[in-house]
Amino acid sequence: MEVKNSKNWCLYSKRFAYTTSFLIFLTTALLYTCGQNFYSAHPYKFYFLFGTLLAYYFGFWPAFIFMIIGTLYANYYFVAPYSELIFSFHDLQQYLLNLVLGLTCIVLIEILQRERFKSKLLLMVSESRYLILLHRDNRLLNEVKRRK
Repeated sequence: MEVKNSKNWCLYSKRFAYTTSFLIFLTTALLYTCGQNFYSAHPYKFYFLFGTLLAYYFGFWPAFIFMIIGTLYANYYFVAPYSELIFSFHDLQQYLLNLVLGLTCIVLIEILQRERFKSKLLLMVSESRYLILLHRDNRLLNEVKRRK
């Protein structure tokens, strides 16, 4: 069964924009609070953590966009040389490795969300069929009682 109705669990709204802005601010504040020794070793990790939270609440594409923007932002502000976008081969390897890790997380969350929605959908269909059968049974029993 292919579920194409993903809008029921991840609506794009102003709330997404506010949440994304807040998470970028929060991530940057956390990294600056932890100090240069921490954020020079782990510049992407908090962005990917909050990207997975966005994947849970808003779906794949908002989380993917957040991870791309967060990775570029982290590379610009938290990777030496600071405030420059210079990609060496080592930086590219690190960037791709972290991006694959982040994409794996948000893809798995998206798959689990779709399975959860599919089970909810099947539950609602089975309940409605049960109610239809129950009403039909009650109607038949009432007709049988009236005929006697």
